[in-house]
Amino acid sequence: MEAIEITQALKEVILQTYGDRVGTFKLQSVDEDTSRARQKARSQLTKEQRLLIDRALVPFRDWLIERDPEAAERVAKSVPAPQDIETAVRAAEDHAVAQMALDLTAEEQALLTYRLQNGRVETIEERNQRRRRPLKLSNRHVRTMAGGVAVIFLGSGLAGVATEAATIVTVVGAAIFVFGFRRWRSGEVTSNIPQVSVFRGGKISDEGREQF
Repeated sequence: MEAIEITQALKEVILQTYGDRVGTFKLQSVDEDTSRARQKARSQLTKEQRLLIDRALVPFRDWLIERDPEAAERVAKSVPAPQDIETAVRAAEDHAVAQMALDLTAEEQALLTYRLQNGRVETIEERNQRRRRPLKLSNRHVRTMAGGVAVIFLGSGLAGVATEAATIVTVVGAAIFVFGFRRWRSGEVTSNIPQVSVFRGGKISDEGREQF
């Protein structure tokens, strides 16, 4: 197998899994089982096979950047590529290694190919919409926040009558507001896929961009 064939195979995985969607890759975190499968698979490769995969990943990474306008703009300005691009490259490396290692169980091979084939891409439009999520009373967490504010005002009204009671009521109101805000904020940023985590290793170094 040539490097160009590995590169093309990885491109096809991306196109079949994500289609034309471009944006931030949201991939499954690397757990202990995946890490063990990765180490086992890499130990089975010859030096030549590892170099072959390394060469295949270079044009694959460039292709990921070129198809994402935001990433391409950053790189054109000599800014490091987005971190999620590097995460996708690492997942692609696992995928390629799984295809070349000869002594893997079906479960180990699935662990190494799962991340690239079962993630999702959050587009720029989706990310902006998520960030601008409005405060609506139809949201129960927003109602909790409003209730906390009401309790705080109640505490202010009691200040002239009983200072100690007013302080307690105000503290309770603030706690309710903070609880509601955290719940609302958590619902705003939480996805069905855990936060991206990059397993550091291999020959391509990690480069920083904000992860979403």
